[in-house]
Amino acid sequence: MKKSSSFHKIRTGDLPRGEVEKQFSDVRLLSEGWYAKIFTARHEDSDTNLVLKCVNKETTKKKDFQRECHYNYFLSPHPNIVNSYDVAFETGNSYVFAQEYAVEGDLSQKVRKGGLGEIRSKRVAEQVAFALEFVHSKDLIHRDVRLENIFVYDKELNRVKLGDFGQTQRSGTLVKKVNVRVPWAPPEVCRAVYNEGYHIETSMDSWQLGVLIFVCLTGSFPWYSADITDRHYNAWVAWHKRKTTKIPRRFKCFTPRLLRLLRRLLEPKADKRAGVREVYKYMSDPWLMKGMDPVDISFDESSSEIFVADTKPTTECAEKKKLVDLLRSYGIQTTVDKSETTRRICEWLLTSTAVTQRGM
Repeated sequence: MKKSSSFHKIRTGDLPRGEVEKQFSDVRLLSEGWYAKIFTARHEDSDTNLVLKCVNKETTKKKDFQRECHYNYFLSPHPNIVNSYDVAFETGNSYVFAQEYAVEGDLSQKVRKGGLGEIRSKRVAEQVAFALEFVHSKDLIHRDVRLENIFVYDKELNRVKLGDFGQTQRSGTLVKKVNVRVPWAPPEVCRAVYNEGYHIETSMDSWQLGVLIFVCLTGSFPWYSADITDRHYNAWVAWHKRKTTKIPRRFKCFTPRLLRLLRRLLEPKADKRAGVREVYKYMSDPWLMKGMDPVDISFDESSSEIFVADTKPTTECAEKKKLVDLLRSYGIQTTVDKSETTRRICEWLLTSTAVTQRGM
């Protein structure tokens, strides 16, 4: 397929200045993370309910913000990609852009212990695969397929959309390993050295789609990390390479046809991994074995390596507060008093100078 070069011409330059309160009413905080705050609001001129993503300037470069806005806006026409409006501006401390509001939240609020069930899991898998296929057709890699980035528009999951294009880059781009969602990451990313570069390919999204299917069906992750140090992942690799006929415990509730699909998507070798279209071949097949409960088969509550999706939701802000409280409990300073820091530096310099002069 011929790629449109104009699609990748990202608008740069200054963003218009604006104030959220002057353009929007009924502004309410929806969630808060390390890098951004998400608000629901009503646009005064169009009388439309929407979502405002306010990205912290201190943690995000303007060019990265503009890239996310650009790709989300131009991918929006797809029915399974979150609609983004051509509204972007900056305030004193944030970059802001507008998206459509998902009335049922995101998929992390729907998946519980035992999963979504086969029918609803298939609905999610097919729609996300359709969205990713479109993203890949534009020579792009999403790189962050997970529950929190799949938005829900009805209770039965007949309509879900892929969102959050903050990590999206062109295929083949050299990126650094910095922040990684470990349970979702493919083995080639887990193996990469922190802060060193690796090239991204569509196979990474295929892997995350495979993990997503597992999580939707069971409510847990298949392993903590796709790394040789993880015994659950090792069990998968041994079965995948046919070194054993014993199906890994967490996969025993799946039918042979679903195991075949997961074998293709969760292929340890990136160059042999199937594309996202592979999912379509298995939509009419049964995925769960009759009489086998995903909770009983897939969970080992005594293991610290299990991530159960129905634990009490905590925002990144809450996790940050926990970390700050822990540091304070050990007497570690968590805030910086600039005037006090300046005073201490001056004091240290004067002391150092005096010591040097005495030694001369």
